[in-house]
Amino acid sequence: MEFRLIDFVEHVLNLIILFLLLRTFLYKPVSKFMAAREEKFAHERETITAGQQEAASLKARYESSLADAKRTADEIADEKLRAAEREAEELRQKAKQDAQKTLSDAHTQAVSERDEMLGELKDQTAALAVDLAGHILEREVSAEDNQKLIDDFFRKVG
Repeated sequence: MEFRLIDFVEHVLNLIILFLLLRTFLYKPVSKFMAAREEKFAHERETITAGQQEAASLKARYESSLADAKRTADEIADEKLRAAEREAEELRQKAKQDAQKTLSDAHTQAVSERDEMLGELKDQTAALAVDLAGHILEREVSAEDNQKLIDDFFRKVG
């Protein structure tokens, strides 16, 4: 095998032509494709990052809204409880007033019935006294004398 310069130059030229052809037809399109692909991935990463930030923001707003709703619900529940306690206290006061009124009415009625019974008892006692006095004296006593005797008797007795 001998060394021929022409063959060597021919191989070198073939390599240079092959390099230029490959660079022109293969390397540049593949480089463009890879750059476009890398740009697409960078854009998707940015989109994903923006989506994650938006999701975090929405989550924070949701949690804040949920906390506000819970606080509002607690305030409403507390207000309803206070209102129920006030109403219960009002009902207790009304029941107490009704009981006092009923007791007062019953006391008034009892006093009235007692006075009525005492009046009847006076009348019956007076009738008995007149009847008894009439038997004892065997004479008739006038109603005015009778009433005077009864009034004197009850003033002494009480």
